[in-house]
Amino acid sequence: MKNFTLLFTFIFTVFLASSQVICSGVSPASISGDYNFAWADPAGGDWSTPDFLTPGVFVQDTLMMINDGSPGVNAQGNPISAEGCAGSGDVGAPPASTQWNDLTGKIAVIYRNTCEFGYKALQAQNAGAVAAIIINREDAIVEMGGGVEGLNVTIPVVFISSVDGLTLTTEMNNGPVVMFLGNKVGAYTNDVGASADQMLVSPYGASNTFFDNGFDLGIQIYNFGTASQSDITVQAKIDGPSGTTVYNETVSAPLMASGDTLAIFNGNPVQFPPFDLGGIGMYPTGEYTLSYTLNMSAIDESDYDNSFSSKFTVNDDMISLANLNSDTLPLATTFPSNSTVEYQSCMFYQDPNASSVGVLGTYIIPYTDTSINNLAGAEIFINFLEWNDPWTDLTDPNYAGGANNNWFQALDFIAYATHYPTSNSEVGVPVYVPFDQPVEIQDNQRYLICLQSFDPAISFGYDGNIDYDGNQGISAMPVSPVYVDDTWYTGGWVSSSAPAIGLKVIDGALLGVDNSTSIESSAYPNPAKDLLTISTEATGSGSIVATDISGKICLKENINLKNNQCEINISNLENGVYVFNLTLENGNTSQFKVVKK
Repeated sequence: MKNFTLLFTFIFTVFLASSQVICSGVSPASISGDYNFAWADPAGGDWSTPDFLTPGVFVQDTLMMINDGSPGVNAQGNPISAEGCAGSGDVGAPPASTQWNDLTGKIAVIYRNTCEFGYKALQAQNAGAVAAIIINREDAIVEMGGGVEGLNVTIPVVFISSVDGLTLTTEMNNGPVVMFLGNKVGAYTNDVGASADQMLVSPYGASNTFFDNGFDLGIQIYNFGTASQSDITVQAKIDGPSGTTVYNETVSAPLMASGDTLAIFNGNPVQFPPFDLGGIGMYPTGEYTLSYTLNMSAIDESDYDNSFSSKFTVNDDMISLANLNSDTLPLATTFPSNSTVEYQSCMFYQDPNASSVGVLGTYIIPYTDTSINNLAGAEIFINFLEWNDPWTDLTDPNYAGGANNNWFQALDFIAYATHYPTSNSEVGVPVYVPFDQPVEIQDNQRYLICLQSFDPAISFGYDGNIDYDGNQGISAMPVSPVYVDDTWYTGGWVSSSAPAIGLKVIDGALLGVDNSTSIESSAYPNPAKDLLTISTEATGSGSIVATDISGKICLKENINLKNNQCEINISNLENGVYVFNLTLENGNTSQFKVVKK
């Protein structure tokens, strides 16, 4: 989790060297870009590592996994030999080994586990490594203490999450992986670049065709090199379905001396026109790719940070901060959580055209480690809340800059639902949970849609492919707050992550919710195996439609109610939870859940 600070100064000025301490993939292209990290800072007094706050202090080299000769695998399924703990004497660490691999001239890759960070780094240093990357057990970043050996470590040491670590180690199996660790300022003569966390992306990974407001584009660029540059251009381009280019604009930067930064955002001297396709219903459905590309006449000596891209989808019935998968359902790549009592994963939602849609329900992606726990029997609450606290934005003096419960005093329920997973087949996959009736929402009203669990083994999906830090920095509005063990964190997880929560929506003009047409119905036995009896407050003909947890229609039948009952055969349905929608010839409707066993 992180505390929020504004990202941009909006002025053309010399930037601080500390803002350009980075951990970036150089090659191959599949791992290029910046990674969230912590580093062994000598200012803490327990490391003798190089000071990355000094411009030009960096390491760029090829990764190699450490191997101390220890047998077996750890609890995460990683080789114990890659922990670098042999001979440390720590509890659980393997005995001393003389089988260390030769890491000369390489950046050592090490897994966190049973011994101190300083000991691991020292072993890599003694084996010839020029730097070390330590991979966490969880999808989170922690600060590293040097421990007993930290003051003997003279190589750079950084710390990354388990998810980013998996990205790197997977690619290492395919060939050489080169990383840059340190301060880019002054490392090269000709070097311009940017960062993914300082660019604007679509406000939604899945945007809806009923919206007409478009969005602003922008990116902050830097002249890292020692030479001034007078001809830098930045292109912003959006390619739509079937490769059709729907936006293509290029701006020119003024003279940028070494160390200068330029914020290309709406309202600044250099800016891009907003992206606008002409109004409601004018966005073609399908996948779009937004890209930013930096160019200059000189050959960029470190060009891996000259181009960035982000995807979003326009669709008919979904709103989500996450991207959509091949089934047009929310995508999850990571499942962070560190609660011990209560956890809420939330999506902030506010839109000037919110009333153009009504919300029918939510898609969620629950998760647990099935080698330890079962998802079946868990209780998950979906809370749709108006956020009515009297704050303005993240610059409001009432905002303390981090964990802040005072911001969360006026959360008013407007809808809620409860979901009980039936089996581990729901782990890591989108599940649809409907509300009892469509939810009417208002333009510019602040909402939180939160997934809540009181089981510390349960977490929820996030799409790690989208970084909303730039959007949050410009709008000064939250993206994905979380609640962990009695404390709210407005900034959410690292990099303003995209919770994989999907709002299933319909045209707001079709809402017209009329409770007078809703009737009470029930089904028994429930759970049911083959035959299901439906009992309701009516007689006559009608129809039944049953959908599974993903919203897919699995059963559709015409019925005839006699003595307020009818019987249907559900033997062809797979085991699971289904939502049954009953519609009678007089227009009355009813909805209820049935468990098929």
